[in-house]
Amino acid sequence: MSFPFAKSDSIISSVPPQTIPILIIFVSIVGFTIIVERLVYYFRLKAIPQDHFRRVRELAREQKWDEAKDVLTAEVQSPAAVLLRMAFDLKRRGVQFWEEDIRQEGFRQIYLMERYLTGLGTIATIGPLLGVLGTVIGIVRSFAEGAGTQGAEVGISEALITTAMGLAIAIPAYIFYNLFTRMKEERITEMENVTDLVLPHLNKR
Repeated sequence: MSFPFAKSDSIISSVPPQTIPILIIFVSIVGFTIIVERLVYYFRLKAIPQDHFRRVRELAREQKWDEAKDVLTAEVQSPAAVLLRMAFDLKRRGVQFWEEDIRQEGFRQIYLMERYLTGLGTIATIGPLLGVLGTVIGIVRSFAEGAGTQGAEVGISEALITTAMGLAIAIPAYIFYNLFTRMKEERITEMENVTDLVLPHLNKR
C-alpha cells in the first residue's frame, strides 16, 4: 500500500512551493492598501478645536445658525463637525424633522469610519494561519521527499519563509487595526458629546 505523501509523486509535491508565499503576498497587498487608505481618511478627520466648539455652543444658544455654521470651517472634517454643519443648515432652512436626517447622517459617518476595518482585522487573523499552513506543507514535503534530497531542502525553506511572511503581514495589520479602532472610537465619542451639548439648543423656541 502506498502512502499518499510518498516521494516526488505525492500530493504535497504536486503543490508548487511558491503557492502559499504568493497567497501571503496577495493578502499583504490588500492589507497595505487598506492601511494606506485608512491612514489618509483618518488623517483628514480633524477634531473640532475647543475654542471653536465653545463659540459654536454660544451661537447655537443664540440661534445664530449661519454664524455657527461659518465657525466650523471646511478644514474641520470630523464626523461631529459634519453633523453640526448639517444640523445648522437644516435648521436655517426650517426643515421640520431635522433630527431624523441627523440620525441617518450619524449612522453614515460611523459606517464610513468602520469601512474596511473588518477586512484588516481578518488579514491580521489569517496572516499567521497562512504561515502555519505553509509551515505544515513545507515540513510534510521535506519528510515526503526524504532527508538529504533537494525536495527536503525546499520543504524546510518553504516552512521557514511562510512562517516569517505570515507574521510579517499579521503584526502590522494588527497594530494598525487597533490604531484605527481607537481613532474611530475617539471620533464617535466626540460626535456623541457634541450632539448632546449643542443639538438640544436647536429645539428651543
